[in-house]
Amino acid sequence: MEGIETPQIVIVGGKNTNGYFISSDFYLGGPVGLFTGVQIKILIPDIKLAIYEKHTEYQRKHVLRLNKVTTFFGFPPHPLLTDMINKLPSVVRTSVLEGQLLDIAKQLEIPIHYRHITNLSEFSNVQMIIGADGSHSLVRQIVFENKMNYENVLKYVLEVKYEVYGQGQKLDYVKYQYRTQKQMKYIIQEHIGTENDNRTPITIHLLIDQPTYEQMKEATYKNPFYLHTHKHRMPNDLLDTIMLWLNVKKECANEKRVENSERITTIALACYASANVVHYDEDKAQHICLVGDAAFGVPFFRSLNNGIICSRKLASCIELFFKSNSTQTSGGSLLNNMTYEWTKLVNRVHSLINLNQPLQAYSQFVQTLAGKEIIVAQNKAHFLFAADMMNKINGAVPWQVNRWSEKEVDHFKRSDDDSSAEIVHEEHASVFEVDEEYDLVQEFDLIPASTS
Repeated sequence: MEGIETPQIVIVGGKNTNGYFISSDFYLGGPVGLFTGVQIKILIPDIKLAIYEKHTEYQRKHVLRLNKVTTFFGFPPHPLLTDMINKLPSVVRTSVLEGQLLDIAKQLEIPIHYRHITNLSEFSNVQMIIGADGSHSLVRQIVFENKMNYENVLKYVLEVKYEVYGQGQKLDYVKYQYRTQKQMKYIIQEHIGTENDNRTPITIHLLIDQPTYEQMKEATYKNPFYLHTHKHRMPNDLLDTIMLWLNVKKECANEKRVENSERITTIALACYASANVVHYDEDKAQHICLVGDAAFGVPFFRSLNNGIICSRKLASCIELFFKSNSTQTSGGSLLNNMTYEWTKLVNRVHSLINLNQPLQAYSQFVQTLAGKEIIVAQNKAHFLFAADMMNKINGAVPWQVNRWSEKEVDHFKRSDDDSSAEIVHEEHASVFEVDEEYDLVQEFDLIPASTS
């Protein structure tokens, strides 16, 4: 780190995921690394801290759900952090959260260097390295050799994104949606965005089986399939499912799709947990810690929440590790100050239980949380399996009343787009505009299947 004062703590973010998530530029260290750095600086104002990010601009536009009550319980009181958290909605766009944390980091005068880190040799003289570089963590790969306690794919999802003119509408559940779902091989979940410039982005998620995923896994965010060019690459039952839904939406919800805007990708929803999250290098007298998706990851909207919870624990343990008495405890509400002092007391007791080794206490905390969250994710996956089976049974029993006739089903499954007057032809329609302001809550907090 020539020309830069050697920090005591370095936070590494910005690992390239090689196209596993939207694009090679899409996945950064994210808000967890920034939130960790901000908390450490608040708790230990005199600490020399630096954050390394790969990109200067946060590019993730998707939105995530935050459980504010549990996720931010006991955070360090500080006017900047308190104000940000109080104003956060329960559903927040990732780029907005990252931008707000970046502003706080700059106001706290935390140096942020924008450079892609390919090895850790330049940090040999720092006391602590924190890997907050995502599910494909370079820090985990180099220091922890990517050894996992748990690694498993829970579900496979196929995603279809497209645009419609005007404000998109959901199907009437009783009249159309229920009877349509029963005719489909796969459970489908639809999410309708906000209209912008007379266009609405719509996403449908289909829970597919592994054989279908294997046939479709080349449809990635970096190289998606398109309905108008890749029908020959799709299994017939999958194509029937997609066309059935789209044509019912067209005829029963008056949906006018933008021509050729249907983009198809596949995602594997995985759980994983690093075997270790804290390492001490005796030769360098250096501690290395993992936080966020670098430590463990689960789908179903839990990844970001867990990352923030772990970053809060890590910051508190680092405060104990450096034995700082300069903590700022003002700037929060009375409730915030009380929850912080309670959390601080719990962390001290936890550290004493672990032979007064706060980083060991952090490691134990993460391993326990990871085990619990993996069980929760597995149970949710089992619930989705049960819902899928119930849907198949509902569509097979002979005494159905609310159903489409076989003739109607065959009509809806047609895939000859030229027979559809509701697909609007526009020469300059760009399917990538779907991602520019993608105001939509995704049902799955997407985790790449491979963590190597």
